[in-house]
Amino acid sequence: MTILPVIIFILVFVPSIVLIVSMPYLTKETISFGVTVSAVQFHSEPLRQMRKSYARISAILHSILFIVGILCLIYSDEHSRQISWIIITYALAMLVISLVINIRYHLKMKSVLPMLPAAPESSVMEPGLRNGNVGLPSHWFLIHAVIIVVSIVTVLRNYDLIPDQLPVHFNGSWTVDRYIDKSYSIVFIPTIMQVLGILLFIYEYWRMRRGKQQVREDLTYRRAWSNFMITASFLFVILLSVMQLNMTSLLNINFVIPVVLSIIAFIILYAYTLTYWAGQRESR
Repeated sequence: MTILPVIIFILVFVPSIVLIVSMPYLTKETISFGVTVSAVQFHSEPLRQMRKSYARISAILHSILFIVGILCLIYSDEHSRQISWIIITYALAMLVISLVINIRYHLKMKSVLPMLPAAPESSVMEPGLRNGNVGLPSHWFLIHAVIIVVSIVTVLRNYDLIPDQLPVHFNGSWTVDRYIDKSYSIVFIPTIMQVLGILLFIYEYWRMRRGKQQVREDLTYRRAWSNFMITASFLFVILLSVMQLNMTSLLNINFVIPVVLSIIAFIILYAYTLTYWAGQRESR
């Protein structure tokens, strides 16, 4: 198999799939599929079933797409352009599927809302809350862009240090038995993944901040998850930059592996901790 693209593919898209599938359970109990509801309505049986249905359908479709993507990478030839197009096509298909499912459930939520139990009190908007301080501002993403640009420049300046033959196939004993000629397309696969991954994080960040806020809403949840989107995406960019710079031999492999594993572990632990601490805060 073409091991490097497969590893990057898994590191990038598995966390994204988990986040997308879990999104209805991570939002506040005053928001359901982009529609403002009361806590009573949020915990009603129709919306419970909608969340389960969304998670089930999303998990099935994204799992099928993910398996297809992995198989395409495994059985693709060693032409780096083909590998790049597989990853790009997968990312676009993933975005389209997520968009279609979200629009479908948003429209369904609007049709179901009149049949739900009446809200105990009206949901009044407080002027200025919607655009208020709910976490780190979006211009922090510029730091991510700077890191990506620095990585690109560093790799270009040290391109000659990259071996002419890069490992792409491993046998059952995890011994390299096939190599591919060095090319810009294969070397910059991590850059492509950085850009696509950041776009996903920005989209979720935008959704988190754009939702309507209510007078009595505790901003802790929205602020915490907005900060998570920026912090996790920053670590994600660092992770792929480290893997990319490892090709140039500028970084020692004994340094790269602990850094990569530590970043992955930290992001996962951060997400689970945040889900427990700032998830459905009003219900605790």
